[in-house]
Amino acid sequence: MTAERDRQPPWSQEAEQSVLGALLLDNAALERVAHIVAEGDFYAQQHRAIWRSIMAIVGRGQPADVITVHEEGGHDLRYLHDLHSSVVSSTNAHRYAAIVHERSLERAMIGEAGRIIERAHQPGMELADKIDQAQAAFAAMAEQRPGAHDPVGIAAAARELIDYVTGMAEGKNPAISTGLRNLDRATAGGIRPGELWVIGARPKMGKTALALALQRNMSTDRGTLYLSQEMPVLQLTMRHAAAVAGINLQALRAPKTSDTDLWERLSNASEQLGQLNMVQDSQGGLTLLDVRRKVMHAKRHHGVDVVTVDYLQLMAGEGDNRNAELDRISNGLKAMAMEFNVAVVLLSQLSRKADERSGPPVMSDLRDSGAIEAAADLIAMLYRDAVRNPTLENKQHAQLEIVAQRNGPAGTVHLQFIGEHQRFKDWPEDWPLPSRRAMRAQSVAGGLD
Repeated sequence: MTAERDRQPPWSQEAEQSVLGALLLDNAALERVAHIVAEGDFYAQQHRAIWRSIMAIVGRGQPADVITVHEEGGHDLRYLHDLHSSVVSSTNAHRYAAIVHERSLERAMIGEAGRIIERAHQPGMELADKIDQAQAAFAAMAEQRPGAHDPVGIAAAARELIDYVTGMAEGKNPAISTGLRNLDRATAGGIRPGELWVIGARPKMGKTALALALQRNMSTDRGTLYLSQEMPVLQLTMRHAAAVAGINLQALRAPKTSDTDLWERLSNASEQLGQLNMVQDSQGGLTLLDVRRKVMHAKRHHGVDVVTVDYLQLMAGEGDNRNAELDRISNGLKAMAMEFNVAVVLLSQLSRKADERSGPPVMSDLRDSGAIEAAADLIAMLYRDAVRNPTLENKQHAQLEIVAQRNGPAGTVHLQFIGEHQRFKDWPEDWPLPSRRAMRAQSVAGGLD
C-alpha cells in the first residue's frame, strides 16, 4: 500500500525538457508540436510556466530565446541555459511532444480511475449512471486526435477543393443519399458528414415514421444509429418491419397464429432488416454526454455514419432556462457532428401556433427557433393536410417544406405516406398533386417565411 501511495504520476522529465529546449533553440519547431502538446500536458509547474512564456512571446511575433523568456516570466536563467544546451537539434521535437502528451493522458486516466472509485462508493447514484460516466470519460480520451483542428492554408485548401470537385464530377459524391429522390435533388445528393438536419412537425404528422424511413434508406450502404426517447427498441423494430414488408401495423400489435400471410411477411421483413447496418437505442431524457457516449460506442463497434435523435424537446440539458438548454443542445449536436464526422438528423416538436394557421408550418413554429436555426444546416417541416382534413381526396399526400438550407434553396418535397404501414416513399411522378389550388391558397395564408 505504501509503494502505491508513493508511486509518482507518469511523466517524462527528459521529454518535457527536450520540447522546451527545442523551442528555445528553434521557434519554428512550434509548428510541429503545438498541435500535439498544450500547457496542461506538462507535469512540472516550472515547465508549464516556461511554455506559457514562450507562447506569449511568439504570440506577439517576437523571438523567444533564453533571455526574452527569462525577462517574460522571471524564470531561472541558468535552468533556461541548461534547457537550451540540452538539445542539439529541433528535428525530433514532435516525438518529444508526443511523449509529453501520452504521459498527460496516462495521468488523466489515473485521475479518472480515482473518480470512478469515488462514484462507486457514492450512495444514491444509479449504477448505470456511474458506468456511463466512466465510459464517456475514457472514450473522450481515446478520441483525442492531435492536429485535428489545425488551420489550413488557402493553397492547400484550393488543391483539396479541386480534388473534391473532380471527385464529384466523376460521381464520387460524399453526400449520403436519403433514398428519397426529390429530397436528394433538393439537397444536392443528400446529407453530408458534419451536417445537422432538423425535421420539425406537430404530433401525428409522422416525423418518427419519416426518420425511420430515412434510417432504412441510408443503412443500405452506411451505418446508422437511431436514438429514441419515447419508443422502446421493440416498437421501433415493429415499425421498420411493417414498412419493409407492407404489414399493417395493427396486425403486428394484435397478431393471430392463423394469419399465415402475416408470418410470411414478418419472416421476409426480418431477413431484409438483418441485411441493414442499423443500430437502435432507447433511453429517455438524453443528455449531450449520453449522445456522445452512444455515438462513440456505435462508431467503434458498427461504423456509424448517420445519427438520428428523436426528439430535441425531450432531451435534458444545462442552462439558466429551457431556451438556453436547447441552445446548448443544438450547438452541441452540431459540434459533435463535425468532431465525429457523422451526419445528424434531429427531430423537433413544433409549437401549437402551427395549428392556428392553415397550410404547412413556418420557421417561427419551431420552439426556440433562433438557437436551432443558427446550428442547423437544413430545417424542414413535415406536413400532411389529411391530418387536419380527413376528407381530403388523397390522404397519402405529405410534404416536406425545406424552410432553411445553409447551402441550398428552400422548397417543397412531395412524399407519399402509407399510414397503415408507417411508410414514406417518393410521390409517384405519374400521380397528380392533390388539391393544387388549395395548396397554393394555404401557402399564401401561412407558407414559408
